[in-house]
Amino acid sequence: MSRGGGSQTRAARPLSRRAVLGAGMLLGGSAAFALACGGKTRTGQVGGTAEGQAGRLAPVTTGVPVPGAGQQPKRGGTFTTVEGPPRSLDPHFDTFPANTIVTNNVYNALLTFNADLTAIETELAEAMPEQPDPVTYIFKLRKGVKFHDVPPANGREMVAADVKYSIERQSTNDPGKYQHAYYFVNRIARIETPDDYTVKFVLNKPYAPFISYIASPWTLVILRELVEQDGDLTKRAVGTGPFIFEEWQKDVQHRLRRNPNYWKKDQFGNQLPYVDRLIIKIITDPNAVQAQFLGGDLDAAGIQFTFVEEVKRRLPKANYRAQPSQFWRQMRTAPYDGEKYPHRKPYNDIRVRQALVQAVNKKEVLDIVFSGDGVVVKGPILPIYPMWELKEDPVKYDPAESKKLLEAAGFPNGFEDEMIFDNSAGEIPNNVAEVLKNQLAKIGVRVTLRGMERTAYYNKTYAYDYNLSHHVPLNQPDPDENLSSYFGRNSTFYKWGNREIWDLIDKQAETIDTTERQKIVHEVQRKICLDYPMSFIYTPNLHFFTQARVKGWFYPNDYYNGRRETVWIDPTA
Repeated sequence: MSRGGGSQTRAARPLSRRAVLGAGMLLGGSAAFALACGGKTRTGQVGGTAEGQAGRLAPVTTGVPVPGAGQQPKRGGTFTTVEGPPRSLDPHFDTFPANTIVTNNVYNALLTFNADLTAIETELAEAMPEQPDPVTYIFKLRKGVKFHDVPPANGREMVAADVKYSIERQSTNDPGKYQHAYYFVNRIARIETPDDYTVKFVLNKPYAPFISYIASPWTLVILRELVEQDGDLTKRAVGTGPFIFEEWQKDVQHRLRRNPNYWKKDQFGNQLPYVDRLIIKIITDPNAVQAQFLGGDLDAAGIQFTFVEEVKRRLPKANYRAQPSQFWRQMRTAPYDGEKYPHRKPYNDIRVRQALVQAVNKKEVLDIVFSGDGVVVKGPILPIYPMWELKEDPVKYDPAESKKLLEAAGFPNGFEDEMIFDNSAGEIPNNVAEVLKNQLAKIGVRVTLRGMERTAYYNKTYAYDYNLSHHVPLNQPDPDENLSSYFGRNSTFYKWGNREIWDLIDKQAETIDTTERQKIVHEVQRKICLDYPMSFIYTPNLHFFTQARVKGWFYPNDYYNGRRETVWIDPTA
């Protein structure tokens, strides 16, 4: 890595695309994909169809100025947005944007991705790390960064020991609890803190995703005293970020207030953030979200595709953009690791798994549930990352062969089972479940649907205690996150005990050369698909709106990036 400068008052410096490529951790071609889709990608444009895909995929938008760019920001006011309910406020436990929309505003990270995922920028690190050899990264920290002036931090300075503690806690090898441990577990040999402003990471081997994981919205510097006082970070949050956490009213809202001692400034030298309060309403009903946005009670919201044209018609001055979702749909069979979690019958028979996966008509699911507003996918990595995605789907839709496979496996009349899913987000998950149920019924698999409240569903999912589910996972810029976390030896979100797949996932993570890594990533995806753990179905488009009065910010390409420090309100707009 090249050295970089940057003081506490300067804008964060990005890691260039060239430097990213040199580090062996290509961001996934977001800019290239925007160009490949053709035409301009500006706010307000939905975009066209990605070539070779079934469905309509909105372009990945890069380099687009946010509303109010270049204007002198106005201070004051309240920014009100919306999200679902988090399971906790602990960034090391949770996995949903309902967490990061709070925690990314309370905490900071060493590094962070920019809004369109084309570069990595410094945050608590004053420069990109020095790298004297392939396994050593040395970060110099900004001086004078203070934790919030509330108990138990009381405004004390953030130092290297806080970074070390945070990464070590995140790396706790307790799958199902510490959800992002796979970033670093068995990868970091040691973390050294020679002084209060220096953190030295020594890895066991070269590790291509390291910088990407350091820049993840989940890799935040937390407050040790709060963990020791509360036992975890489930209910409170105290960090160094732009907003101070005040309260979490369950199923109602989160309230945060401006941090008057925040260390970061904008390009004009103004201290961030601009707004006095950040309110995050907790709403899961898409009808209610649409109604509150139309009524002016929400400043920003993701709107369900069925309501988009109505919102555009009634609020023509609102800012709008569609973009591909990182949250997509899978139909999963029973997880296993061959050790703690045995492979349940009949899913330990590859013929049964193949029969189920080949019975899923992906395009039909997308067309029925979303009217084609999205794209079918070919494997574990989405087409928004074209360098890493498979160009052809190794699995073909073939219900006739599925019936033959079930008969060969001893199920000439099919079988019965239960499919669980999170039904907390309106009618879409229920619709997906019904379509899958009907498709499986055509090969004799009779499914009972069990919709569950979100927390109960995820508790069961992360206990790996189910036979069938349909699930919304994430995709992130580095391919390792889309492989290791589901199919690797230290996976968290799913378990798959194929050792050959484990070895290939490890190999791609340790391959720094991007061309060679790409070959391995493609190979391991094909092997995963043809082991038939699940059907990789579709990803929808997301439709984001902000009111005309909202300036300085728009939804980033990474929906996990919950930061709102640059938003300001123009009451005259």
